[in-house]
Amino acid sequence: MKKDYFQISAIATAVTLGISAMTAQAASPPSLGSTSLSGTSSAMFHGGATVNGGASYLTSIPSSDAVDVIATITPRSADVGQTGHLVALAVVPGLGTFQMLSGGLFVPWDGSVEGLRSFTTKTLSASEQITVLDGLIAEQANLAGISIQVFVGYYVDSVQNIQYSANPVNAALASPPAAGCPDNTTAAADGTFKDRPVCILSGRITSDTHLTANNSYLLDGQVIIGENEVSGTKTKLIIDSGTWVFGQTGLNYLVVDRNAEIHANGSAEKPVIFTYEGDDTATATTSGQWGGIVINGSAPINEGTGTAEGEGSSGLYGGDNSADSSGSLTYVQVKYAGQNFTETNELNGIAFQAVGHGTNLDYIQVHNNSDDGVEFFGGTVNAKHLVLTGNEDDSLDWTYGWNGKVQHVVVMQTGGRGDFCIEADSNDDNNDAAPRSHPTIANMTCVGKGADGVGIRLREGTAADLRNFVMTGFNDICIDIDGAATFTSAGGSLGSLNGNLTLRNSRLDSFCAFEDEAGEAFTASGWFDAQTGSSLGVVDLGGPVGWANGSAINSISPSLPTDEFFDNVDHIGAIKDGSSDWTEGWTLTDF
Repeated sequence: MKKDYFQISAIATAVTLGISAMTAQAASPPSLGSTSLSGTSSAMFHGGATVNGGASYLTSIPSSDAVDVIATITPRSADVGQTGHLVALAVVPGLGTFQMLSGGLFVPWDGSVEGLRSFTTKTLSASEQITVLDGLIAEQANLAGISIQVFVGYYVDSVQNIQYSANPVNAALASPPAAGCPDNTTAAADGTFKDRPVCILSGRITSDTHLTANNSYLLDGQVIIGENEVSGTKTKLIIDSGTWVFGQTGLNYLVVDRNAEIHANGSAEKPVIFTYEGDDTATATTSGQWGGIVINGSAPINEGTGTAEGEGSSGLYGGDNSADSSGSLTYVQVKYAGQNFTETNELNGIAFQAVGHGTNLDYIQVHNNSDDGVEFFGGTVNAKHLVLTGNEDDSLDWTYGWNGKVQHVVVMQTGGRGDFCIEADSNDDNNDAAPRSHPTIANMTCVGKGADGVGIRLREGTAADLRNFVMTGFNDICIDIDGAATFTSAGGSLGSLNGNLTLRNSRLDSFCAFEDEAGEAFTASGWFDAQTGSSLGVVDLGGPVGWANGSAINSISPSLPTDEFFDNVDHIGAIKDGSSDWTEGWTLTDF
């Protein structure tokens, strides 16, 4: 037995194996199924392997990344409130099966039900969230190339009545990447970027492609992943954490087509970064050096016959699949992009064109784009933790019937640049086209450029549920409502507002300038005065960057949508205070 303890300690020297509370996740961990010794079980188990605290879950973990295996147990309704015993087993190839005890100690399991021991005993809540493996780095633990399996379970009265996951979490720990360029890329003739060899991406790529972090990757012209179809197995572009993708100055950009997915999943320590060849010499005013990212999906839009041609000749987008998945972007930076084809055909930092809510977007920064930061062209995609800084046109833009949900957004206009914090349309040709744009956005902080700053423009028939906003520095136009269809959709008069257009529980600074125009159904200032919980007053933002709340802002109670997508926060604005700044460490703040 002493020898067995020593074997598992070889892993423990490189990683903390233990239980800790999980942070809030944007992505839902995969279902693991449920069973018991007597058959099926109504308990539910979810879990996965992650390098970023649950923002995304990976099927393969780079060998140099710190991986956590996390799980959620939803006990049977009859077991909630009872004294429960939580169990976790880890199957390690070449070593055996180990069970976790209190304090994070793993000991061998003899394979018998009677030999199972719990790592904690507690009163069961409706959801038990745990971390089973914490910070395992395969290279350091000599475990690269294997897959660790983790099972979780619990029992109340007797271990013979244990409820457990039917399937394990598989933490596949990849081998170190081989030298040379991966499939579907070619080696550059010479030179390096960020001290790594350069591999070139070009043309249309229709088979799965995996970009590992031992190289940097050059976009040569318009690079298209997948086919412009809405059926068949999707082509996947997988980009490991810490990877650099860059373009030379000019129209070099990435298109993820309707029959494709992008999986760019970084971490706070190792974000995935899209930039241009001059990144090392870029300044606070650098912008518009390369194209950007365009993602085409097959979710509904309200344009034409249900499809539209994308900006930058990026192909058709649109369809009837609201749950369409275009993959996952987590801990991603997009910098210095936004090339223009014409004055009206401009590339955004990221264009989400008919992207569906099966897509996972979390922890994304778009910095110094020459057009919009992000724009949603219809679709149903949701997002959390957006940082939009220094963008020359609008920071957050939507049109063509977007019906997504967003929470935790920071906008900062810098260097005297920036048009609207939000520019919101439904359809410029047919303001009442269905589906009408009607997103829900909560916990957004907009910092404008001051005297010329413009804040939120709601027009062309859009609806919107806006909550928990903090706005300052928009002294030119703070709120602007335009278009007969916008007013009609909102209720038609101040006395008949119907909740389709709201700005609840928000704080705007005292210099906020409302665009009140004669002849409109109601004024923007009158509309704001009719909102619940919103006011003009002190906006005391601070922290190292100037976007964290102060005490005056935090005295205002938030309004929370009744939707499980939204985190149950106790503050308005994007960031409660300097000690809880989720932007710290992975964003660029050189402005």
